[in-house]
Formats: sequence, structure tokens, C-alpha cells
Amino acid sequence: MKSLVFSLLLLSSVILNAQDKAPVLPRFSIRASCGIPKYVSSQLLQHSFSGVVTGDATVNYKLFSNFFVGVGYSFTYLQAQKALRDQRVNTYTEIQNGYLKVGYDHFFSDNAFTTISLNAGYGLTSYKGITYYNDTLKGKFPTQYNSAFVETQLGVYFLVDPKIAIGGHIGYNFNFSKFDLNKPSIDKWLPNQTGVTNNWDISSITLCFGFYYGIGKTK
Repeated sequence: MKSLVFSLLLLSSVILNAQDKAPVLPRFSIRASCGIPKYVSSQLLQHSFSGVVTGDATVNYKLFSNFFVGVGYSFTYLQAQKALRDQRVNTYTEIQNGYLKVGYDHFFSDNAFTTISLNAGYGLTSYKGITYYNDTLKGKFPTQYNSAFVETQLGVYFLVDPKIAIGGHIGYNFNFSKFDLNKPSIDKWLPNQTGVTNNWDISSITLCFGFYYGIGKTK
């Protein structure tokens, strides 16, 4: 028992010393990432569109310790799935979001740190290149809508310079809206969707390559 307590105290001391000696990140930073989103909650969405690319960038300010806040912008591009393309329907989707970020950086070595963050914001989803089933449908269906979302991210980054780090993160995005096949009249092209579920709001998982750039002094 005594040896266990001693081991725990020794481990705590090592961790605290490691934290004390950890590099100090600059007060301001720019963080950016790029990846491919995978939609997981709606089979109907998966049958209609697939994620091609998503990218984001934030400007951040360190509050205290390694806690930070920021403002950001993200862009996501989705393409029509094969079932639509086979019918020469090349409708694509663009999603643009603005959001606030709250996060924390934790160094686990002299040149590597983990980042956990939460994003929350509001965005615009637009359908482009719409092919209507017939001309009478033009102008009768919405081609864009707004929705709110939250996203959690967990990343690992490695310093290649006192102010530059590269790495990656995994993110889970939850959108407070449900995919609607009627927007914009896509249901006319995919009439046979028996057994395809669409019970939950839109959500996705994304693996991203990330970049960190610190602005200002490191101390």
C-alpha cells in the first residue's frame, strides 16, 4: 500500500513538473483544418449525398492557462450519390457556417499537445446545380435553409517551430435539423426509399488534417 501511494505521488510529481516545463503558446493563434465528412445518422442522406471535403479556420485568443476562445468559419461540399448521378442529376450541396469555439490545449511532451474543443454556431445550407424532375417544379421548393449546430473535436498536434504545429483531429458534428428529401424536390428522382431510415437529426464524423499558427510572443 505504501509503495502504491509513493508511486502515485511520484507520478503526480512527474506530471506536474512536465506541465510546468511545457512550452507556452502565444496569446493569439490561427487554427485551420481540412478533411472529409462522413454522415452517420441518416441513411436517406447517405443515399442522396456524400461528403467530398470540409474545411475550417478560426482566430483564437488564450484566456488563461491553455484555455482559449475563438471565432470561426467552415465550408463543406457534398456531391450527389450514384443513384442521382445515374439519372444525370448533378445537384450538389454547400454548407457555410459561422461559429464560436471554446477549447483547451494540454502538453503531454515538450513538443506535442492535445486539443479538446467545442464549436457552436449557425449556418446556411444551399443546393446548387438543381435538376428538376419537370419544369413545373421550378421555384416551388426551397433551395437553401438555416440551422444551428454543435461540434466536438479532439486533436493531437506536434510543434515544428515554437509557433507552428501540425497534426489532426476527429470531430463529431450534430446539426439541429433533419435531412428533407423534398429539398429541392429530390424525392421525385428517388421514389423507392422503402426501409431507408431518416429518424434523427443530421450528424457527421470527420477526420481532419490540422494546422496551428501562433501570433505574438510565446511568453
